[in-house]
Amino acid sequence: MAPKFQIKTFQFSRFVKNFTVISVVTLSFLLVFFSKTDYYLINGIKNLSSSVIIPVTRFISAPVNVFSSFIDEYNQFRSLKFENKLLQEEIVRLKKWQTLAIQNSRENNVLKRLLNATDNNLILVKTASLINRNDTIYSKLINLNAGFEDKIKKNMSAINERGLIGKVIDTTTNNSRVILLTDPNLSISVKSISDGIFSILTGNGDGKYLVSSFIKENKMPRLGDILVTSGTAQIFPVDLLVGKVAKVEKNRFFVLPFVDFKNIDYVQIVTSK
Repeated sequence: MAPKFQIKTFQFSRFVKNFTVISVVTLSFLLVFFSKTDYYLINGIKNLSSSVIIPVTRFISAPVNVFSSFIDEYNQFRSLKFENKLLQEEIVRLKKWQTLAIQNSRENNVLKRLLNATDNNLILVKTASLINRNDTIYSKLINLNAGFEDKIKKNMSAINERGLIGKVIDTTTNNSRVILLTDPNLSISVKSISDGIFSILTGNGDGKYLVSSFIKENKMPRLGDILVTSGTAQIFPVDLLVGKVAKVEKNRFFVLPFVDFKNIDYVQIVTSK
């Protein structure tokens, strides 16, 4: 029985040895094969990625990129819109300050000129500012913020730095009403500086010109002549600037007043000495 067992043991060990050798060879082959296979597989995946996957990915991500770009631009737009709003508010504030500065400068210049507007023949009663005006076809009136408490009386003259404005026709405690030269109901006696030609002017109704209603001895002034108050009617002080002859016709002439009646801010109420 012993020899048979030895033979079987020898055969089994030989089988194991052969199997091991074959296994090692097979595994080596498989390793070499799979290493090559991996190389070709990786190259194939790379080629597939370059030719198919990357374009598909780009195609899919394109809307996302566009949307993301749109979101960025929208955020930038909102930021610019907000900054623009701030700048607009700042511009409005600066314009208000500029308007206030111009107004103050203008008022200061007017007041400075008003201080030099009177001469030795006039007595300054009060410097008043305009409250409101009443401009119609039939009347040209302004209201001032000074009245008989400020010693303003009816028929006193109203002037500014440019010349005669009109005369006081009514007063209350703290207010006065002045009829303007351009009112058709007001007449003023004037004379030309160059020739001393006397005439009477009235408002033309258009609020722009004065027109002659009487010319002494029918002597017409020349175009461009400067007219001043004559003082003959004892209503206005003498030699107050009135205007310049702008148009001469056969029986009448038109005068452009020196005063800009649309831009009256301050008025001096004066009387003769």
